[in-house]
Amino acid sequence: MQSKFGLKDFVLLVVMALVGLAVLLKGVQDDRRWNQLRQAEARLAEIDSNVARLQRQVDSGSIMNELAAIREQLASGVVVSGDKQGSTPRTDLAAAAWAKPGFEVVSTGPWEFITDPFDDENVENGGEFTEFFEGQPPKITPYLYADVYGRRVNDLITEGLGAYHHRTLTIRGKLAEAWQYDPEGYWLRVKIRDNARFSDGEPVTAEDVRFTHDDLLFNQELEAERFRSVYNAIESIEVLSDKVVEFRFKEPRFDNLSQAFGFPILPKHIYSKWIESPATFNQSTGLVVGSGPFRLANVDPDNQWTPPADIQLVRNDLYWGSRPALAGVRFRAVSNQLALLTEYSNGGGDMMRPSAEQFDIQKEDELFNQSHHARNWYNMQGGYSFIAWQCGPRNGQRLTPFQDKRVRQAMTMIIDRDRIRRDISKGLGRPATGPFLSSTPQADPGITQWPVDLERARELLAEAGWQDRDGSGVLKNERGDEFSFEFTFGQGSEGTLRMVSYVRDACAQVGIRVTLRPIDWSVLASILNNRDFDAITFAWSASAPESDPNQIWHSNSIPNQGDNFIQWTNSDADRLIEKGRATLDFADRMKVWHELHRVFHEEQPYTFISESPWLRFTTKRTRNIQEYESGLDLSEFCISTGSQPMAN
Repeated sequence: MQSKFGLKDFVLLVVMALVGLAVLLKGVQDDRRWNQLRQAEARLAEIDSNVARLQRQVDSGSIMNELAAIREQLASGVVVSGDKQGSTPRTDLAAAAWAKPGFEVVSTGPWEFITDPFDDENVENGGEFTEFFEGQPPKITPYLYADVYGRRVNDLITEGLGAYHHRTLTIRGKLAEAWQYDPEGYWLRVKIRDNARFSDGEPVTAEDVRFTHDDLLFNQELEAERFRSVYNAIESIEVLSDKVVEFRFKEPRFDNLSQAFGFPILPKHIYSKWIESPATFNQSTGLVVGSGPFRLANVDPDNQWTPPADIQLVRNDLYWGSRPALAGVRFRAVSNQLALLTEYSNGGGDMMRPSAEQFDIQKEDELFNQSHHARNWYNMQGGYSFIAWQCGPRNGQRLTPFQDKRVRQAMTMIIDRDRIRRDISKGLGRPATGPFLSSTPQADPGITQWPVDLERARELLAEAGWQDRDGSGVLKNERGDEFSFEFTFGQGSEGTLRMVSYVRDACAQVGIRVTLRPIDWSVLASILNNRDFDAITFAWSASAPESDPNQIWHSNSIPNQGDNFIQWTNSDADRLIEKGRATLDFADRMKVWHELHRVFHEEQPYTFISESPWLRFTTKRTRNIQEYESGLDLSEFCISTGSQPMAN
């Protein structure tokens, strides 16, 4: 058959060629538009970053505050310069109408980052950071939470008048712009920043300060006793004007200033409605509103956060200080240590606290270190681990053997704390001899830990009435009751399980029966409040460079679910705590704390095990993580440009 190419075929070919050319030109045009779009997006991101930087300066008041300060200084004839290291005293501020004449004014600069994440050009203005909690907090409502997890959430959402400087650990004004403190320690007058506002845009006022302390914190119908035992130095708060408040203290004390500056200020216009029914508020789990750099993604009394859901925070776009680079922070609870490491390694989060064994292994893993940092440093919040002995009646009913000091001393000498640190904690810890960290001047350097001495322990137990009376190998008292106790601990940590198992075996050597009682972290507060344990182990974390022992150790912290949950009473300790708090001279106060340290050492209400460093795994996509003396500041964290989001 002969092939013919006619006019119709030619026309069809031309049409097809034109269509192909049009498609090609369209593709080239789309590529050009795509490139233009990418360039526009990059430029927009750059503009957004610059606008954000300027907005932070405006919102923080850094520009207006500096201009106002210059005008004020010129008017008063005083010129003062400040920096990020702390606060600056001014001896004369005649132009400051709020100030008491004749008293020194301490002013503070704008509330800015110590280390600005935006100084790094390779970071996003956005992204979500995820931190793992190894325990499930039951509550995060301010003044109702009872663990370090609740505190970490609140630290990002709520703020006090001041905070400790990350490096110097000196008090730095936060919501407070300036203040005057009575040289004799009886009053404090504070000027609140004009630009400070809550996350809903309402200004922070002096009335919010008074309301938070008087109507909320010290409302006896609210279950906030552990916080009342901390912030109990303030006698009254007077509102002098919209932005000026004056504190009156019960007596001159070393921590008056830190107490007034430390408690988080809550918005009266929101919380006054929530606390109208104290019983309902006490049952709340997630009613957190403040003036901080982040806010809860959802705050609804009828649909509030409850465990075990993730705790999701978003950036407070109305924040008055240095606005974070992160768009959000998420907290996820995984109680099993092995599951936690697996979830973290699989990209489920950006930071976790590993066990000592996990840290010891992973820090040597080259593949792991390509994408992660293994961090290990001591800081103010490191705290100490311990075994607490129930010195009072359990559940208000029966007494435990640990009411006797000799028994507590014996328990400490039975337990080899060096072995725990060496074999279980992998050497990642320092010996603890009391509640005052050895790195602080509060600790008496002359005190060393109790030795391991089984023979002396048996002698002390016999003196206390516990002997092997029938050759069974089990200690009994005169009534024939066996020496047995229940050892409560948080489940999920392999290291903790190994430690409590070792204690059980060590006690068996001297004839003491131990029953292990694992619990979920979420029920810890209930167990402590009800005094429902014989012995329990966990750790305390400090929140100030110089700790106030009243909260945990004074007998007045036993009632109303206070933090003296072991119900230990000692008249010498009470006297020294009161004396130390009232001693303003630093050197003299340290002598009092040293004497108190010796009381703890003799009494052994806790068996003190280790001073703990902070161990953290962090992803390398997370930047600007500063290992400060105060701990970590998540508001300074940022995400690398172009990094993949975590698998939440």
